[in-house]
Amino acid sequence: MAPFWQNAIHWLDEGRRGVVGVMVDPALEVLSKSGLKCEQTNFRKDLSVFVCTAYITEHLEEIQNFVAEGGGLLIGGHAWYWAYTHAGYLPLPPPSTPLRCPCDYRCRT
Repeated sequence: MAPFWQNAIHWLDEGRRGVVGVMVDPALEVLSKSGLKCEQTNFRKDLSVFVCTAYITEHLEEIQNFVAEGGGLLIGGHAWYWAYTHAGYLPLPPPSTPLRCPCDYRCRT
């Protein structure tokens, strides 16, 4: 599965070869093999790509602006409960996801 994540990070970086900010430690181990500079950090505006959980509640407006201005965003989380309670529906992010970003095709729901 690691090549999938590495390809995703390179795609989101768009050749900038900037810093990839990773919020959670397990992801840092996999993503640091991408060849890009990865750091464990909370959101910062100087990142090329920000990797976070779907449950983030801080810096939401700043993150939306970051994506609107071309920054890459990779969100991960479990959707098992939503999928269980919405059998037969297309598996899109649940309406309760705090981070909504209608500004970019990569994260529209």
